Amino acid sequence: MVWRAGERDPGAVTEVVQNAPVPDLPRPKTWAFEKVVSEHAFDKLRAIDCTLGEFDLLLDAAEVIEEIELELSATKELLLAIDWSRPLHVVVVVDAARREERLVTVYEPDADRWTNGYRRRR
Repeated sequence: MVWRAGERDPGAVTEVVQNAPVPDLPRPKTWAFEKVVSEHAFDKLRAIDCTLGEFDLLLDAAEVIEEIELELSATKELLLAIDWSRPLHVVVVVDAARREERLVTVYEPDADRWTNGYRRRR
């Protein structure tokens, strides 16, 4: 896992070209490329008192609950990590052109906006 301070996240503002539901979700997350933690995600982890070591272990057991194809051979995934003191959602941009998986943000899902188990939006 790599942390690149001050790097602009090109995956944050991009046009969605497909938003069809993916039938095989949820599914375990498999990592094809190097993980790159954005400065924003790093700050969020610090705010919830989660170390990079703990976070890396959580990611190994995370599952993909949403997936959207983006332009330029990239995919945005929403992961659910539940093997911590509380559930976390992680937004990841899988960028095949750069051969990296950018961890854009991390947050605690709001129980009022998600069904039981935090896998589906209400």
